[in-house]
Amino acid sequence: MPKIVDPEQRRTEIIHGLWAVIYEHGIHAVTYQAVAQAAGVSVGRIQHYFDSKQDLVHAGCRAMVGAAAEAHEQRADSLEPLEALTELLLQPIPRSDAFRLGSAVWYVYLAQTVADPQIAEIIGGASRETLEYATSLLRSAGAPAPAHEAARLVALSNGLAQSVLIGALSPDRATDILGSEVASLRTAVDSTDAGAGRPAPTPSARKSSAQE
Repeated sequence: MPKIVDPEQRRTEIIHGLWAVIYEHGIHAVTYQAVAQAAGVSVGRIQHYFDSKQDLVHAGCRAMVGAAAEAHEQRADSLEPLEALTELLLQPIPRSDAFRLGSAVWYVYLAQTVADPQIAEIIGGASRETLEYATSLLRSAGAPAPAHEAARLVALSNGLAQSVLIGALSPDRATDILGSEVASLRTAVDSTDAGAGRPAPTPSARKSSAQE
């Protein structure tokens, strides 16, 4: 009986090999041969799934965006808006060796946006969606100036992630900073609710509002 091949699993294996090459040697070192060796597959198999080296590189970028979105959705599914916001802000912080590898590859892609319009489109679209999502969470929580706060907090998160990646800050310190920012927001929201004579929304009410 012929072996059943899962195309998505094969593509994922190849993309993981691509990321390993980018991490160890840089994006300009990507070749079919290098990725095949890293992934433990043949060059022909890579060519079966990806039309060109650029197609493979772009697929790797889209896969990083998709994996991050899926991971956040799983963690934030049962959280109220400010808890979900905290998870979103903490997501870029490299908190393990495997995460550091992923972050390093992400910043290689980020640098490549200057020279590659398609990568710029992928990352630019993901960044805009992150800002819109953060804004919706803040609006659901009743935070003042949600769009402004979303831009500020997302920029802070990205800056802290870079500092952790280069060793200027520890992951714990970056986590504490972001946690303090969200705690201050929660205090401001609760104070506004109390000043207006409204009870602060319960976690379940905030979660329901964010999903509408």
